[in-house]
Amino acid sequence: MKKWIVAVLALLTAGCAYTPIYNGKEPYSGSEFFLKQRPRHTLDYFLNSMADELLATNAYLTARTPLAVTSFVDLQDMSETNWLGNTVTEGLIYQMQSRGFTVIDFKSTGAIRVTEEGDFAISRDWKELNPEQQIDYILTGTMLRQGGGVLVNARIIGMESRVVVASAQGFLPADRIGRDIDTLYKVRMRDGVIIRDDQNRIKRETVVLKP
Repeated sequence: MKKWIVAVLALLTAGCAYTPIYNGKEPYSGSEFFLKQRPRHTLDYFLNSMADELLATNAYLTARTPLAVTSFVDLQDMSETNWLGNTVTEGLIYQMQSRGFTVIDFKSTGAIRVTEEGDFAISRDWKELNPEQQIDYILTGTMLRQGGGVLVNARIIGMESRVVVASAQGFLPADRIGRDIDTLYKVRMRDGVIIRDDQNRIKRETVVLKP
């Protein structure tokens, strides 16, 4: 039994030791695993599970119903979000769309703005966005920082009725997220304007999230 385990570990080690860059033209000489599989973060699995729970509790949302996903906000101040809240949003856009739902990207400007810094089709400036968009349901949620990580609550709400038609809850361990939740790119609203703070000072109550 032990010899069998050693042999398997040896094969895995050999495959991991040789992972050449594939140019898409010549025969691939590395491990087949690295050719067919892509790396995944803990957050990917977390959001996949959360999307499954949302669909398990779903009462009204159908694949043809226009759905928008908004930033997950700080439960203690719902006018604030950060990189984690926006990352959760982007991940759930993928999760819902890949399951066949009609996801509306309301941040799309409907045009391409070409600048020296790059070419942009999405924006967080409300003046650049269409004020009238066909959205029936909103997927949103809250985040609560705790000593061991972040408690995330998600829900799908009717745009007009305000009825919660689906909900999900999960806990992200602090040591699996990979970045500091407080000090990077904190976002808040002031008088209808989005303000981003690059906070370099770590507060005493801050949960420092490491890789």
